[in-house]
Amino acid sequence: MKRWHALLLVLLLGWTAAGRTAETAVAIAPELKGAWMKPDKGWDGRTVLLLHGFASDMDDAGGLFKRLARELAGKGIASLRINFRGEGDAKRTNIESTFATRLEDTAAAHAWLVEQPGVNASRLGVLGFSLGASTAIETGAQYPDWFKTMAVWSSPSGDQFALLTEEFKPAYEQAKKEGTGRVELTGWKTVTLRREFFESFRGVDLNQSLAKYPGAFLTVRGSDDYLRTPPAPPPKLTLTGTAVSVSEPPKPVDPDDSFLLIAPGDPKMKLLIKGADHIFHVFDGEKGQARQAVEATVDWFERTL
Repeated sequence: MKRWHALLLVLLLGWTAAGRTAETAVAIAPELKGAWMKPDKGWDGRTVLLLHGFASDMDDAGGLFKRLARELAGKGIASLRINFRGEGDAKRTNIESTFATRLEDTAAAHAWLVEQPGVNASRLGVLGFSLGASTAIETGAQYPDWFKTMAVWSSPSGDQFALLTEEFKPAYEQAKKEGTGRVELTGWKTVTLRREFFESFRGVDLNQSLAKYPGAFLTVRGSDDYLRTPPAPPPKLTLTGTAVSVSEPPKPVDPDDSFLLIAPGDPKMKLLIKGADHIFHVFDGEKGQARQAVEATVDWFERTL
């Protein structure tokens, strides 16, 4: 009887205030857990896979993914969000995942989805947030027929090994020598990264990967996202005889403009949210920026699924 009461409580807590959806905890694999949410009625098989950011969990920063899942369900779209193995806990500090395990988990989640009753495998979408965006883009490159449409929030771009080893340089140098390195994620937590984590990004260039994904593509970013304007290299000094000339480095290219040039699919678009940071100021009170990201993404999947 106690077990039945516990199950009933879980189901009741999963219902939204409008009574439209129920969230179910699911096991994709023994160590890969997730949350499955589908509309109570009016569902035509459209489904979105949600991939969280680095060292976060399936609800992601400020519960944005859980909020998005409910909004999608309200529009008749189901969703699955997962906790990546070796991460999957916002409080976890010992990160044991690699980019390869992220890709494996995404593939396992896709396989689980297409086996669910009612899911239309030809109307699947994917959304990735930050490192989840990297995961989505690379998956779309490796399996171009899996997703009809893709959205990315605050996505990295270009050479991922170069980006990460520069961003976390002290931790990378420590990991090369000792096997693990520690990095402080300002205002959040200090995490331990393994050498294997860094090495797993060698050869991954998201610009090249995106060129292999044929579906619809949306990129959403805040104007103050630190990934939007990387530090410019110093001026180049050239010595010719006794004369020294100075040449200014080229201005950084907007990553989202590059994405739109590279992405071969249609439609494709970008949304730049003025004043928003990497996580849309989700912890800084309701500024409307996180809401704008969610609403635009729901609208995108409504139109492209």
